[in-house]
Amino acid sequence: MSGLLECVFDHVHYLCSDIQAAERWFVECLGAELLGRREARGSTTTDLLLGGAKILLRGARQGEAIGDAGPARFGTDHLGLLVPDVETAVQRLRQRGVEIFLEPTQVNPGLRIAYVQGPNQIRIELIQRAK
Repeated sequence: MSGLLECVFDHVHYLCSDIQAAERWFVECLGAELLGRREARGSTTTDLLLGGAKILLRGARQGEAIGDAGPARFGTDHLGLLVPDVETAVQRLRQRGVEIFLEPTQVNPGLRIAYVQGPNQIRIELIQRAK
């Protein structure tokens, strides 16, 4: 496979206006595991493990302005999580006060999805695939 980059997925990194609130949301609402916190280059980074993937949360560094993500933006659009049952997942998240961005929707015969709103307008897609 010449010409292809040899790589392994390592992490997704999000910038957060309130890193403690974002960390708490990922842990309490989605069940992420807190791996640790570290200081680097003037800001705190939180390392989380969610569904086998590493999620990094970082606050602004001195002199760095993090803009409003808005409803349409460039960059990462959403994080997708495969769940066994979308309705159950939405119900559990709603009980935790999580905002539902898109109610459970049948996209095609083999795919059902929903979207929830995370901190700093991070969108989380819940995916249920037919067995």
